[in-house]
Amino acid sequence: MKLEYFGHSFWKVSSAQAAVVIDPYDNIGYPLPKDLRADAVCVSHDHHDHNNVSLIKGNPEVLSKPGVYERQGFSAELISVFHDAELGTKRGRNNLIKLTMDGLQLVHCGDLGHLPGAGVLEKLGKPDLLLVPVGEIYTLALEDIRQLITALQPVLVFPMHYSTPALSFRLGALEAFTRLYDNVIRYKSNRLEITSELLATPQTVVLDWAVREME
Repeated sequence: MKLEYFGHSFWKVSSAQAAVVIDPYDNIGYPLPKDLRADAVCVSHDHHDHNNVSLIKGNPEVLSKPGVYERQGFSAELISVFHDAELGTKRGRNNLIKLTMDGLQLVHCGDLGHLPGAGVLEKLGKPDLLLVPVGEIYTLALEDIRQLITALQPVLVFPMHYSTPALSFRLGALEAFTRLYDNVIRYKSNRLEITSELLATPQTVVLDWAVREME
C-alpha cells in the first residue's frame, strides 16, 4: 500500500491493482493536484473541502453513501456517523471510510465529530492505519482522539485536517496533537509506502502536505 497526502483530509491510497482517492478538496488554499487519477473516490461528507470529485481523472466511481463496496483490488465500507457531538444537528452526517487494500486495513475518519459507539467501533476493528482529524473546532477534541486511538489500537496514526500556512480557514495546530504522543515520526514528503518494517512499531506518522518526490 502506498499513500499520498495532499493536505487537509485529501489522500490517495494505491497498490499495483487499484487506486482510491479520499476527500478531495475544492479551493481552500492548497494547490490542486493536476491529472490525479483513481479507480474510485470516497467521500466522507458533502462539504466543499471534502467532495471535489470532479478534480479526479479517469472516470472514477464515486462512493459516498453508507454501505460495503467490493471492487477489483480493494474493498470499502462507509459507516455513517456524525460531524458533531449533537447527532448531526450542527453539521450533519459523516462517513467513516474503512478501506482494505494489499492485505491492510485503513480507517479514514473524515470530519468525525464525536466518539463512535460500541457497534461502530466493532465494525472498524483494529485497523493498521488510522487517518484522524486533529484540528478540533469542527471535529473531535484531542481527548476524544486519544480515546479513539485507545479503543481502535491502530499501528500507525496519521494526523490530518489541521492548520497550515496554505489553509484559508482556521483550525487547530498539528503540534497541539503531536506533543501528546511520544513516538512521532515526520517525513519531508507527501508520499509513503507502508512496509512491514514501518508496521513493526506503533507510532504517529506526519506526512508533509507539499507535493514532493520521495526523499
